[in-house]
Amino acid sequence: MAQLHDPLRPIVFAYTDVCDDLATATSGRFHRDPEGTVLAVSGAPVATLNAVVSPNLEPDPEVVEALAGEVSGTGLPWSIQVRGRAGKAITQVAAQYGLTAVTTTPLMIRRPGAGMLPVPAGSLRIRPVAGDELGPYARTMAEGFGVPLEVFAMFAEPALAKREHFTFYLAEADGVPVGTGMAAVTDNLVGVFNISVLPQHRRQGHGQAITAEIIRAGNDAGATTAYLYSSTMGEPVYASLGFRTEEILTAFTAPA
Repeated sequence: MAQLHDPLRPIVFAYTDVCDDLATATSGRFHRDPEGTVLAVSGAPVATLNAVVSPNLEPDPEVVEALAGEVSGTGLPWSIQVRGRAGKAITQVAAQYGLTAVTTTPLMIRRPGAGMLPVPAGSLRIRPVAGDELGPYARTMAEGFGVPLEVFAMFAEPALAKREHFTFYLAEADGVPVGTGMAAVTDNLVGVFNISVLPQHRRQGHGQAITAEIIRAGNDAGATTAYLYSSTMGEPVYASLGFRTEEILTAFTAPA
């Protein structure tokens, strides 16, 4: 009954749909419990991209534990993700699998009527890319996040470009790649992901411009609300575009 009074549930479900698409296009390993909890394994060496995710305000510890048992045997870094502050039962399940590092990430939402969006300035060009350009996309994203290419090699998989709800964006200044973004449109929602800017091109408004272009394109596709899970660095940028924090996501991972 509590789920009937959970206005953020459609947004969190949209996020799990993104997990579904990523896993399906890469490893093909995805499972959703009848109550919505998902197991999504992308195969990437990133804990948040191989996860058990509950979209429920009160996650079922037994369901989470059962799905955790499936992903723990893959040998990949992985995580358990739940909404809000995790309760004792979920914390114990995570600890049972050695997931004792806890991080929280704000869910930021841009509602209709949040104001005008800025347009790219100067020579910046933001364009969607096809499957044969996902290699440069993945390289730019990895450099923007400061990690080896193999961490995000899955984003060079041409099959991702064929997913109906995904659009990948490359930002270029004078023809040189400087940043990335990814949109995931589900019904009236557009999810904003993979916003990265190369270190030498930061503090020029590029991250804001990429995000604004994704929102604008999402609006054109019928999405009236935008959402994202923000890094600490990105929060002020997204707030300047009308996003507001409405919830947090708690992730359990193995200690570094």
